[in-house]
Amino acid sequence: MNSLVRKKQGFLVKIAEYCQKNYNCLKRDFRLFMMRKLARIETIRNLITALSKSNKNYQKLGQDNYSIFPDLNVDEAAAALRKDGYYIGLKLPQDIVQELREFAHSSTCYGDRNPEYSFNYAQKEQVEAKVGKKFMLGSYMDSTDTCPAFQKLKNDPGLLAIAARYLGTEPNCVENELCWSFPVSATLFEQLKAAQVFHYDIDDYRSIKFFFYLTDVDASGGPHVCIRGTHKNKKLLHQVIGQRCASIDDQKLIDCYGAEKVTTILGEAGSGFVGDTFCFHKGTLPIDNERLLLQLEFAIYEYEGVRYC
Repeated sequence: MNSLVRKKQGFLVKIAEYCQKNYNCLKRDFRLFMMRKLARIETIRNLITALSKSNKNYQKLGQDNYSIFPDLNVDEAAAALRKDGYYIGLKLPQDIVQELREFAHSSTCYGDRNPEYSFNYAQKEQVEAKVGKKFMLGSYMDSTDTCPAFQKLKNDPGLLAIAARYLGTEPNCVENELCWSFPVSATLFEQLKAAQVFHYDIDDYRSIKFFFYLTDVDASGGPHVCIRGTHKNKKLLHQVIGQRCASIDDQKLIDCYGAEKVTTILGEAGSGFVGDTFCFHKGTLPIDNERLLLQLEFAIYEYEGVRYC
């Protein structure tokens, strides 16, 4: 009986949290609230995306535009995104990697994205001892905008061309984050909060994220994992429950869509890739080595408070 009571209480807590989150979203931005409800359904998402396409030519690299990715094949990247939901094969120049790493070592980051836990990378252990907990994450939040190397990436003609080709219109950079993932012990609930279980993001009717490793990432270094092709043709239940798919056991999702579609992305510092945010994906919990990752998200529309709703 006690077990049943606890389960009932846990269920009621989840319902209360879900209702509160929806209320906060509705109050912050009605457009965001409606998008989150509608975009999970593939047919609706495709229709609105088609209606949002622009005839303007935002999709070609101009001859006078300089990209830091000189060998980038925009057509190949866009085709891979359409087919698999992911394109792997970007490579940052080492000077950009070095500049981003120097920024990470000299700027303030925030433990587990909590503004109360600010620290410089070299002071991490002292701050952890002070607050009495180990941090899973160390995020630089919005301060990345002050980094010149980040601005080069955000405005790079090559990345913008991929985003425009896939989105079908002029892309908006709606979110970005530079973040450490640290090797710690973590509960399943903690991993869920840190996006370390399979999930998909509903940040617009169509959006993509560029990811760049700034440390070497092997199998024990917290690699990114995706289930290729799941940006389309999801099971109806997984469309209806949307972001709550994160509560489904990873193995159940793998069994549902096929183990052969699971791709673990390894790479040296500077390795990059881009994914449709509707594709099931996750960052894994590092076992031995910490991971520094930069991500930039481009979408059709912008909303107020995407990160917080």
